[in-house]
Amino acid sequence: MKGSRTLLMALMSGSLLACRPATEEDRRALVGLWVPDDGSRHTIEFKENGVFDFVYDVVPPRTVLRIKWSLSTKGKVDIRQDDGSHYRTCRYSIDVDKLTIDDGSGSECLRSAATPTTLMPRTFTKSPALP
Repeated sequence: MKGSRTLLMALMSGSLLACRPATEEDRRALVGLWVPDDGSRHTIEFKENGVFDFVYDVVPPRTVLRIKWSLSTKGKVDIRQDDGSHYRTCRYSIDVDKLTIDDGSGSECLRSAATPTTLMPRTFTKSPALP
């Protein structure tokens, strides 16, 4: 009985750590233009005003999926439809200027609705801010 209580307490404390609220510092780290590490030029940009751009066709005319984003939980970004309703949550991590983002199971966070389908890359490097 004591062992199962200890296990329950450990599981509860672990789940509480996984649900830490995002901070303003987390938000600032995510905001910016991110260039994919795979060389595809399918950039993503988290804008300060809550707009999210995914460039999925780089050949002119450039095609961009523009939706919204919000951040309430550390390590999870909520992708929102244009009306603000929840579309999906993607897990992310940032290490210095490297972003890894996916659907939580290792697959792409987003994909284009156009044919042929373009998958959003999973690893990015932050583009230097322009002066």
